[in-house]
Amino acid sequence: MKFGKLRTLRGQVEVTGGGVARKNLIVADGLVNYGLKITKFQVWAVNVANVFNGILSYDTISSGTQMNAGDNRQFAWTVGNGSAEINNEFIDPQHIVNRDCFFTLVNSAVGIYNYLIEAQVVELSDDEAIITIIKETSQQ
Repeated sequence: MKFGKLRTLRGQVEVTGGGVARKNLIVADGLVNYGLKITKFQVWAVNVANVFNGILSYDTISSGTQMNAGDNRQFAWTVGNGSAEINNEFIDPQHIVNRDCFFTLVNSAVGIYNYLIEAQVVELSDDEAIITIIKETSQQ
């Protein structure tokens, strides 16, 4: 595994109802020997009083899903308590994204949310790429 440049993904998502918003951040490009290792996952609400729960995952997260470290599709989580004092991020250090990455807000207040994700480019051997794909598609 060889590490390359640092990349950032940033933007906004809007929770309009039901407490859920989803965004596909990375679409599979067919280059399985290159991936991204997420090193930072930050979310903050435009209205700092909003409570939110954010998930980065390899697959879409359905409505009603909770943050679940036992679900292998999920690999990073962030929580905001609505007081702008506590924004925790948790990132699985053993993950590599080499196909799709989805950002989902669940059980979150209606509003607009900003995100900033830092990722390290990773070059994978054929064996490492296979293991990464298996981890991405493993069952819950």
